[in-house]
Amino acid sequence: MVTSNPTSTLYFARRKKIESLFLRLHYKLRLPLRNKSNSMLSIDILRDSAKRDLLKFVMLNIETTLLNFIKKDFAGFDEEAVLLNLVKISAEDFLVAWYGPNLTIDPKIIVRSIYFQLLLENSTVLLRLPFLTLLDLDSKIFRSIFHPIYDAASDKFLEVLFDNLLVEISNCVVSLMVNEFATIDSTRQLFYRSYFLSSRNLDRFKNSLMWRTQLRRYVSVPKNLYNSQYRIWRIRSKGIYHRIIYANRSNTLTNLEPSSLITVTLIEVFDFLSTRFNDTLYLVGEGIRNSFISVIGRSVAIVWRGIIDELKK
Repeated sequence: MVTSNPTSTLYFARRKKIESLFLRLHYKLRLPLRNKSNSMLSIDILRDSAKRDLLKFVMLNIETTLLNFIKKDFAGFDEEAVLLNLVKISAEDFLVAWYGPNLTIDPKIIVRSIYFQLLLENSTVLLRLPFLTLLDLDSKIFRSIFHPIYDAASDKFLEVLFDNLLVEISNCVVSLMVNEFATIDSTRQLFYRSYFLSSRNLDRFKNSLMWRTQLRRYVSVPKNLYNSQYRIWRIRSKGIYHRIIYANRSNTLTNLEPSSLITVTLIEVFDFLSTRFNDTLYLVGEGIRNSFISVIGRSVAIVWRGIIDELKK
């Protein structure tokens, strides 16, 4: 059980560490925020100004949540509750700032969101890991996932972890908006890039987003778990990129739901069959080679014998 007294030296050290990190994140949000990856982001639909504002709201809410947590006991850290609250208040703050009237989003709408379910299934590495590692409350979680590639979390690595959290929560908020408020014309005019003002282009984006989210949830994530990999988003000077890093999440792999385990099973079957196919192909090739060499050898011997017989005459 770990607590922080607001008057203690530890509390001020942690607060300074949080403020330093989020100062760097705040600076990054002034840079171009174009998607520079080959993967689709929910926030791609937003106008640049709206995207920047959304990311700022999410960043401020993450920072506030962290500052509140350093005053409390982390033993009862509830990942689902924290994640749900971050998505809810970020969506409400953004909609109030851009849309006008005060509103409250029903948590049930968020919980049934496909994108939220995707984030929840990866909440340990997405949320718990950066929170607890930043506050040095549970160094074991970092080592259990990244050792032996990374033994300790540098400031730069922590910054990337929070880049990823910032982008993913923003994606979840926009995914929620696209699915729940797509029919409201005024939201299109306020939030979306001009290309998505038409119903056809908006529906195409919505369908593509849903398909890619499902594909990621049931194919990409299980595959990455099986390969001890994790896709992470980074905010850099020219835009938003993603990279694949090593991450050992064997516990998550064993707890996958049956529909996701199908992907892992198919990979295992493919690996088994491809190995046997390669072995069979090698044996067939060796057989053909040996037969070819044998035939050529006999042919050469016959020709040579004929030449010798002719010379003896």
